[in-house]
Amino acid sequence: MPVKSLESYLFERGLVGTCPIEALKNATVGIDVNHYVSRVLTPKREQYLDAIGGFPTSLKTYLESDLLVFKEYNITPIFVFSGSSVANQLEADEYYTAAAEAAEAAASAANVPSNASLGSAMSSTKTTKESILAQRNRGWTQWNNLLWNAQSSYIDLPSRPPEVFRYNIPLEASRFKDDLIQFFISRNIYYQVAPYSSWSQLAYLLQKKYIDVIYGPTDVLMLDVVDKFIIGMEFPNKEFRFIERHRILSELKCSSEEFIDICMAVGNDLQPFSLPPLQLYPPQQLFEMALEMVINSGTDFYAHQLLNPLKMGDSTPVKRYQKGVSALNFMPVLKENGRVELFSENEMIDESGKEPSNSSMSSPPSSGSSDTIPNDLHDVLAQRLPHEYYFYKSVGIIGNALLDAITTGVYPEEPPLDGGISASYRQLVNQSVEMFKNQGINLLTQPINRYYQIKPIKQVNWFAPEDSITLTNRMAPSTFDKVNHLVIKTDDFTKNFSLFEFIQHLNGLENLETLVSDKILFADSVPAGERLRAPFDLLATNLLRLLTMLEFFEYDTSAKKLKTTPYGRIFLQLCDLGVKHEHLETMLTFLVFSKMGVLRLSDDSQSATPSALSKATLQSYPTESAYILVLARALTLFKLDQKPSNYHGPIDKKTLVFSDLLDYVRKNTNELFEAVVVSSLAAGEFDRLSLDNLAWQKDLVALMPFKASAPSTVAAMMWEFYLQKYLHNGSSKPDAMALVVTIFNTYKSIPNLDEEFSRSLSYLESFVSVLEQMAKEKLLDADDYDLFKTAYTFAKNSYTE
Repeated sequence: MPVKSLESYLFERGLVGTCPIEALKNATVGIDVNHYVSRVLTPKREQYLDAIGGFPTSLKTYLESDLLVFKEYNITPIFVFSGSSVANQLEADEYYTAAAEAAEAAASAANVPSNASLGSAMSSTKTTKESILAQRNRGWTQWNNLLWNAQSSYIDLPSRPPEVFRYNIPLEASRFKDDLIQFFISRNIYYQVAPYSSWSQLAYLLQKKYIDVIYGPTDVLMLDVVDKFIIGMEFPNKEFRFIERHRILSELKCSSEEFIDICMAVGNDLQPFSLPPLQLYPPQQLFEMALEMVINSGTDFYAHQLLNPLKMGDSTPVKRYQKGVSALNFMPVLKENGRVELFSENEMIDESGKEPSNSSMSSPPSSGSSDTIPNDLHDVLAQRLPHEYYFYKSVGIIGNALLDAITTGVYPEEPPLDGGISASYRQLVNQSVEMFKNQGINLLTQPINRYYQIKPIKQVNWFAPEDSITLTNRMAPSTFDKVNHLVIKTDDFTKNFSLFEFIQHLNGLENLETLVSDKILFADSVPAGERLRAPFDLLATNLLRLLTMLEFFEYDTSAKKLKTTPYGRIFLQLCDLGVKHEHLETMLTFLVFSKMGVLRLSDDSQSATPSALSKATLQSYPTESAYILVLARALTLFKLDQKPSNYHGPIDKKTLVFSDLLDYVRKNTNELFEAVVVSSLAAGEFDRLSLDNLAWQKDLVALMPFKASAPSTVAAMMWEFYLQKYLHNGSSKPDAMALVVTIFNTYKSIPNLDEEFSRSLSYLESFVSVLEQMAKEKLLDADDYDLFKTAYTFAKNSYTE
């Protein structure tokens, strides 16, 4: 988040300059991804994104359009993502309680009468997290009321949801980080994930002349090493807005130290809270009031916190202030030598060897001077991990979740888009500990300092924060030792990894036992040529290990024998069962979900969610309604081929609940696979020097499975309301299709609707084949298979006859 109310204050006083984009011709621009996304999507955010899930498709439109402008002027963009959060940010996000208080407050806000103003519902909100959850819960409450009130009139034309789902809170880019990374790789755009603050990382890149200018938030003004930066780009007008630090300090008549003091008091990225007495003032006036207080009183807010505590003995504001300043002064960045170190005055020495003459609070002492670095800096930032881990994080091989759990001691489980009200979701969360978290944590802590192997780490769930679950990070034998003899080695540098190629490779073997190596690959006695060298081998080896951990394969460590389990046999048959390459990943996710056994396709989730189907449909066509339920659930895994657009159609919470279940399994599978890959790399099984930066991204990160967000529920809802209309309108396909075109505005987003319906029918047909095989393997009740097969026939007949 930027410095609160500072940007509007600067614009009002004409302190923001304007320049044509042509001035940046041939330049390299470092872009803060969080800031960029907030500028792009805040005023024109997809209204129902939180109600349908998936990736905001319009974001790609803006990105592609902006990249064309960059290309026109030969501007090279480098996108930098934020990494781990510092202590104040973790507190503001309620990290240690998994946003339990925010979720509870959100539930209370949702009960505000529908005729009450939004402002009254949100007036007590303290954090962005609580604002998001409160607004989301309020949206679902009003949608439930809309369904209830429309019971008498709703037959086959679903009502549009309330506009309350649209709210002016910046969209967090971290939610779609992996999708954006895949987008950047596909278009040969440079990117980096910072160890902590993205704008501090950009400042380092600027100092080292890897970039020419920063496009970032107002927080950059706290860094005296950046005198001028871009705050906004008006691409339609081909101009940009910029800020000059020395001019602003001169106009404000305050020193650098006073400016930083004000920023820490009003709230900024490193210290998100507004400190006393500023909470009394309207948010849009915070910076102005704080500036007047400092100029008129001649004192600073730090002194105010020390001398005027809000409550006797309450040192919280002082600690927040101190942590914010310390985080600014001692922020670690990923340096050109590959190490994560403090961004200090060492980096500010110019080519002549002279240091800058003006220093301030934002210029910390030399990182080489240990006596000037606070001993408790780990309480401000986090405990340190090996430099190697930060590199894997910087290219996108591994995300923040498990690494942050190791450094903070907490893995938070926050409520999903639907609120997580179903018992099935909560059961899934509890089961994930044994199936995913314990193994992932063990894999990542084994290669590093022994302290992390015995450090207590717990999973905290938002629905029961007081009943945390202790994760098992120490095992005998370790998870890695259980699977490190499983190796796929082809030395084929031309083969790109995919699930299809993986399945084809395993099916082409005469015996799976050939995948069991007699010796471990990381031993010093193993020659470099016998270790993994091809990117395909690294990903294939670790996918095999992942599937063994998930019990798709059974590995006898003593007998050195490997064989498939029923789930493994089905997985290896997916291509033969008609599953297309593009659906292999989602079908594997479904198999993992089915294995966990929390909810059958035909079962209603506990804490039943109202159906988006009309009461008339449910009562008049109970059998067909059951068909529609299972079809919609299967279609939550189907991704439409649609143009980027702002969605303004109907929503269905019941379908979203099931989609959230599947996406939770995908997310946990992804985290475990990341941990398996990193453990292999850290053990030295792969020739890490064989890849340059671009190869790490193109040959590994771009091809890793489970990275993409789950599809939205739009495809499921299209079939849902199509079949409802078909039932009520005398089995008329034209009328049903006309309804879909109208309520989903498909003429803009899906020009070839017939082709998408045909693709989804083909997907459902392969789904039938998979369920049939599951029934044969006794992994699925025959009744469930028969129900889905009949449902598929019903859908097919409605469309093809």
